[in-house]
Amino acid sequence: MMEAAVKSSLKDASKIAFWDDDGRIYYSNFQTNAEELRGLARVLGDRESAIKQGMVAGGVRYEVHRHHPPAVYGRTMDGAPESSEGAAVYKVEPGLCGRPCYGFISYKMPNLSARMVPMLQTFCHKHLVGENSVPVVPAA
Repeated sequence: MMEAAVKSSLKDASKIAFWDDDGRIYYSNFQTNAEELRGLARVLGDRESAIKQGMVAGGVRYEVHRHHPPAVYGRTMDGAPESSEGAAVYKVEPGLCGRPCYGFISYKMPNLSARMVPMLQTFCHKHLVGENSVPVVPAA
């Protein structure tokens, strides 16, 4: 069920993963591991640490540009801006089974955070919490 929802709602995302605090992966379309997922969840904590450490998913490092829990997002910085890849992590709490759940997406140009982060928020609230949840939009 989640795979069909991902394909229809997040079709412009490149890498996609959804998991909970226990490390249970609900969906992922790329190779990841428990340590990477814990690192992605940690960026939602201390802002300074998140900016220093960045986000790593699928072995790719993304620099954190915006730290507005429950959302954190940024881009790769290893090439021309036109070829950079964006990434976002979003947390819902409580999520499935009463524990925190997380969503991660990456996206290539011309897709921008202004469009992709709200899509991730909406998806997380609909599929990791329930139909009646209201997304929290972080300050820009």
